[in-house]
Parts: sequence; C-alpha cells; structure tokens
Amino acid sequence: MIDQLRHDHDRLRAIAAQLRTLLNQDGARIGLCFAAARWAFTRELLRHMAMEKQFLREQQHACADVSTRSPHNADNLERRFRDHLARWSAMEIDANWKDYCRDLREILDVLEQRMRFEERTVFPRAGRPATSIGSPKSRP
Repeated sequence: MIDQLRHDHDRLRAIAAQLRTLLNQDGARIGLCFAAARWAFTRELLRHMAMEKQFLREQQHACADVSTRSPHNADNLERRFRDHLARWSAMEIDANWKDYCRDLREILDVLEQRMRFEERTVFPRAGRPATSIGSPKSRP
C-alpha cells in the first residue's frame, strides 16, 4: 500500500503545481482549467486521505501513533480542506480571489509538509499489519 500512497503523493504534487501556476495568474479565477484542476485535486486528496486512514489502521501502534501526533495529521488536514471546500463557492472565489489564493496556498503548503512527514517518518516505520487488540503481540 505504501507504493500506492507514494504514487498518490506524486499525483497530488503534480496537481498542486498546476494549481499554484494558475493561482499566480491574475484574473484566472474560476475558469475551466482552474475548475478542472481544483476538482481533480479534491477528488485525489479525499481518496488519498481515505486510503491513508486504512493504511494506518493496518499498522502497528507506533507507526499510527507517530502519524497522529504530527501537527499536520490526517484528521486536521482533512477537516481543514473540507472547511475550505464549504467556504469557497465559485462565486466566493471570484469575489475574493486574493483571499482564496492565500487560503488554497496554505492548504497546499500543509499538504506538502504532511507528505514529506509521511515519506520521512511514517512510511519507514510501516511494517507488519497490526495484531489483534488484546493479543500478546499487540502489547509493548
């Protein structure tokens, strides 16, 4: 599953780069190219977050614990992104383009930090699937 998560990271980075380019263009606003990139990012990120949660449930406690304790943990990132989606309709984006750009850039920055953290700290700790709760092997 780590290979799939790494592949997701590559796709998310590519879409994020495309979004950053479009955010740098004054007046781009919610044109078709931007809308397509925005929704591709939404679809990929939410799918990835679901897969990441499944991955962490399957890992030993130490691996999941280090991920949860991160300031950019999956739950915080997902909640922040869902709030962003609820806040920014196409009309809001158009009316407040500069604020929207700043908000999306912050999310992209947090996502990049999260992906680096996973690649450097979480993935190397991954190993055997978690054992059953209460079994002798699941105790420290």
